[in-house]
Amino acid sequence: MRRHPPELLAQLQGQILSSVGRHGKYLFLEWSGGQVLVVHLRMSGQLLAARPRDPLAPHTHAVLRFDRAGELRFVDPRTFGELFVSASPQPPPVELEDLGPDALGASPGLFRSALAGRRAPLKAVLVDQRVLAGVGNIYADEICFAARLRPDRPAGGVRPHELRRLSESARSVLEAAIAAGGSTLRDERYRDVLGEAGQYQLEHKVYGRAGEPCAKCGAPVVRVRIGAKSAYFCPRCQS
Repeated sequence: MRRHPPELLAQLQGQILSSVGRHGKYLFLEWSGGQVLVVHLRMSGQLLAARPRDPLAPHTHAVLRFDRAGELRFVDPRTFGELFVSASPQPPPVELEDLGPDALGASPGLFRSALAGRRAPLKAVLVDQRVLAGVGNIYADEICFAARLRPDRPAGGVRPHELRRLSESARSVLEAAIAAGGSTLRDERYRDVLGEAGQYQLEHKVYGRAGEPCAKCGAPVVRVRIGAKSAYFCPRCQS
């Protein structure tokens, strides 16, 4: 795990957890002393609620112990995740200054300004956290499918009426994924705070389904490379 010196959690000793927030993929745990524990799970991180007597899972890197409320454990097999303490939520920590607006509340106008003049593929822009915070690899493909837009088309070429579809699709896909507890793939690394697997992977229309029939039209879903990532889409439903 990145940036977790031994004294990290000692800074929070004796404080009360007052609220929990989020921006994009960052979680904010705010404390009674005004500090904020910033958490980024990245590829394999988990925040798991546990009882003190529960055995520690492998790769447990940090433990928050609460009086009469058990523990919150940070587990991260691949050690890409990070924890750090910020003095206060306002202004945001320097690590978050370059983040774009949160994608869950992005309006058509925000999408217009975010995509304007960009020659990069649409998916590449959607997963750029400096443009929109919170869209990852899976949900970019699902958003593009819901909006009927190819992920490899130039982002700056999305038309005004398509921008509205894109905005509405981003909200609907992300809200549905949250309601379903997220997507737990074959590696089963993603779990919620209670250790439960998500169920949104059962609703994926294109992600990871290359060669399978499109759920809408039956045409085979195709896979293309966009930079270092794969993108999945239906060549008949998306244009």
